[in-house]
Amino acid sequence: MKKINFLRIFKLDRIKKQVIVVVVLGIFIAANLLISMVSLRLDFSSGQAYTLSPATRKILHNLDNAVEIKFYVSSDLPTRLLPVKTEVTDFLNEFKKEGRGKISVKIIDPKKDTATLDQIKEIGIPELQFSQMEQNKYAVSTAYFGIGISYGSKNETIPQATDLDSLEYNLTAAIYKMAKKETVRVGYIGLDDLYSFKKILSQQFDVSPVDISSQSAETEIDTGYKTILLFDNGKNEYSQPEIDQLKKYLSKNGNIIFFVDGTWVLDNLQTGTAKHNLFSLIKDRGIEINEDLVLSSSAQIVNFGNETVQFYSPYPFWVKTNNFNTKAGYFSNINQLVFPWVSELMLKKSSQFTVIDLVKTNNKSWEQKDSFMLNPDAIPQPDQSSLKEFVIVAESQSKDKGTVVVIPSSRFIQERYLSQNADNLEFMLNIVNDLASGGALSGIRQRAVTFYPLPDLTENQKELYKYLNILLLPGLMAVVGGIRLFKKHDLGH
Repeated sequence: MKKINFLRIFKLDRIKKQVIVVVVLGIFIAANLLISMVSLRLDFSSGQAYTLSPATRKILHNLDNAVEIKFYVSSDLPTRLLPVKTEVTDFLNEFKKEGRGKISVKIIDPKKDTATLDQIKEIGIPELQFSQMEQNKYAVSTAYFGIGISYGSKNETIPQATDLDSLEYNLTAAIYKMAKKETVRVGYIGLDDLYSFKKILSQQFDVSPVDISSQSAETEIDTGYKTILLFDNGKNEYSQPEIDQLKKYLSKNGNIIFFVDGTWVLDNLQTGTAKHNLFSLIKDRGIEINEDLVLSSSAQIVNFGNETVQFYSPYPFWVKTNNFNTKAGYFSNINQLVFPWVSELMLKKSSQFTVIDLVKTNNKSWEQKDSFMLNPDAIPQPDQSSLKEFVIVAESQSKDKGTVVVIPSSRFIQERYLSQNADNLEFMLNIVNDLASGGALSGIRQRAVTFYPLPDLTENQKELYKYLNILLLPGLMAVVGGIRLFKKHDLGH
């Protein structure tokens, strides 16, 4: 086939080469200018960690008023914070782009303007202290790194914006809270050890305790509470009038999340009977709580030491799992949950309610019942035939009788039992948000690349991988060396 000559085809052979070079260069420059005007960003991270979540985009697209975001950041930041400043600035520009003209972003150095300094003191943005190594000694510097958000006459602040993982949720929650026409109320009963959860929840809801202690038959729970969280504290036995109040609230399309145990565990690792008296109420919704405790091969590492001796060990009674029913819609930003002392749930079919499982253990889990051995050094090993999956979170829905979610672990979101490598708070926030406000903020991801836990391996598989790691590379080198030696031997002959 003859070579194609574009110069002859387009009759360019008559034009001087200098002119052709100038035209091609002009086309190249024009193409680059056009491409630079198009904003294109590809996110190949796991779970789209650097892309705004659909929930965030929906809220930003439906704003009625303009939002002004001011990033108060010092220009003399410590060196290690400069990349964080770039990340935050890029993130805010994503918000501006999705706002479709309703979001403005300003970056301000408070140290250069006395009026601004007075203003940020009023809205609660502090001057932060940072220590760093300079010339072989520690130096302490101060800087501002906060965000102020204005929506009409309303204002919200993020005093310290250095936590990139939760920045999208915090900023979106602040905008959503200001944009809402009315504040949604969420209540809790039976426990107050919920500092972290209440702090997160109060960003978008009015959170307050609910008193059902009145013994009057006429007393009812205020239906202004869109969702109620009810906790077993191991001491209170809910009376029949109190249970009747809960039933009336559910009959008026209320929502309750139950954190109640099947078997109560004391601080000295002894067990007792669960006294909450809510078994029948929950069973009527098609969910039965077994009076047992579930154990799992996938277990959280727990510190059993004291002030002088630290002893860490996987504790099978603190079940760790990522076996989720993703069809439920509560798990888009959830990777792992931890359940301290949890019981099994049995689900019953019902013509009145739609009952589904939400979370299960892995298939290498077992149970203890009747006789309990909770000491980590004395837990008996299970028979292989007893290993299976257990349902440990379930939901019962009705169009006119509300929704019930049952978590048979009263310590699931208590402050002292929260695990840093579990998403318990995020999971509960998704459920409460979905029940109380139609899921406006559900699924907002933490902006971090997730490292997923390794799958469980049998002992034989572990041995196989160990010896492969030990022998594979030396074996390959021996084979290659043998082949080369064999070739040299053939050449010698």
